Amino acid sequence: MALHTFVAGDVLLAQQLNDSFAAVQLQIAVFNETQAAGTYGGSSTTGSFVKRTLNTTVKNDITGCSIASSVITLPAGTYYVLARAPINQGGVFQAKLRNTTDSTDLALSGSGYAPPSTTINVDSTIQGFFVLAAQKTVELQQRVGTAVATSGYGWAANLGVDEIYSSITIVKVA
Repeated sequence: MALHTFVAGDVLLAQQLNDSFAAVQLQIAVFNETQAAGTYGGSSTTGSFVKRTLNTTVKNDITGCSIASSVITLPAGTYYVLARAPINQGGVFQAKLRNTTDSTDLALSGSGYAPPSTTINVDSTIQGFFVLAAQKTVELQQRVGTAVATSGYGWAANLGVDEIYSSITIVKVA
């Protein structure tokens, strides 16, 4: 059904509104790292950006999108991304969405700091838009200044439900 164009003075009918919203079909993919309750996020390392684990597909409506070994394949298009990657006691840190096909960065988080002497999860948060002219592979990556064994990529809450660490939401907008 075609979108209705409204002008000043038009009476908006419920069916026209419903038809307009039905014509907009967002394609969304959500992936995260899910671990059993009490499982820490893993040991962090320093020196370079490291691929974060994404082991659970929550939703994937993007035609041509897939994930294998934490590497996401995306078709050509315009995208909005929202991602998070926690660290614990990592000192300085930053995350990025990396186009591994072309070795370019698509979106960066802000820089941050989590005191190495304090057990605390702090998130790197990425939010942005990017355009892919052709199919590419992408990774959620993170770098820390201080390596921490076992819990460097997230401290477990151990509240009787799964632990969720890194996560990414990708919306194909065009």
